Amino acid sequence: MGFGKESLSGDGARYLTEGNDLSSSNRSAALLRFGRLMKQLRTKASMTQQELSTASTVGQSTISDVELGKKRTQRDYVVRLDAALTAHGVLIGAWDAAFGDGGTSAYFREVAEFEQTAVEIREFALGLVPGLLQAEQYVRAVSALARPKADRESIDKIVQARKQRQELLKREHPPAFTALLDEAVLLREFQDPQVMITQLDYLIALSQKPRLRVQVVPLKAEGHAGLGGSFTLMEVPDTGTFAYVESQETGFVLKQPNVVASYDRTFAELRSAALPAPESRAKLTEIRGTLS
Repeated sequence: MGFGKESLSGDGARYLTEGNDLSSSNRSAALLRFGRLMKQLRTKASMTQQELSTASTVGQSTISDVELGKKRTQRDYVVRLDAALTAHGVLIGAWDAAFGDGGTSAYFREVAEFEQTAVEIREFALGLVPGLLQAEQYVRAVSALARPKADRESIDKIVQARKQRQELLKREHPPAFTALLDEAVLLREFQDPQVMITQLDYLIALSQKPRLRVQVVPLKAEGHAGLGGSFTLMEVPDTGTFAYVESQETGFVLKQPNVVASYDRTFAELRSAALPAPESRAKLTEIRGTLS
């Protein structure tokens, strides 16, 4: 499979469409979501607004306005609020996802926010390595293919946005993450062979992290259930489990119970067809060896 619709509908394109600026309605919704999250974290920490203000040196009126979704505060304030709430980067990650400077398509921002509070993420990749598992060199290569006219600054923003998303995997207690990779993803060829070498090394290292499982769906799994395309299942407190899929130019959050159940069954079938984690790591190592 070449770099056609499938590659552009995966993580490689989540950040590559034009028009990354939030519309006024999307921005209002993002402000409300961020405000609710901050209030939830403050309540969990058993702090009043005044106590949070004292601990973070952020004005109480600012905290109140943010929680009500009236305004977007500065990132350095969010860093102080996150530390005062002992939020372990959750609040920072949500701010970056919602209001970061470019690099993230407007249609994906809500999903990127959900990632920050997810307790479990399950993803099947048919065309490209999932964004949370992409090495920097891989991000740059895919970005350049999707936007051949993009300048270095635009690509840098995409890389930065991807790195910010990936910070959640470095937390003390990250979400449980299972990535099922069609073997074809690992056999993708780039003009620079070093791209896949670096990416495979990165996947091998990640596969040994706790709470992160990488499994390969082998090519010999004939006519497997995931041939319809890549998708993500995410479990988020107070939201439940939803499915996320993308077309070439946009993405869709699907919450209908029967639709989510269908994707859940497909994921279960794919996991049954996938190699167990140790054998998957061996497959990654085997493919990596052919590229040396």
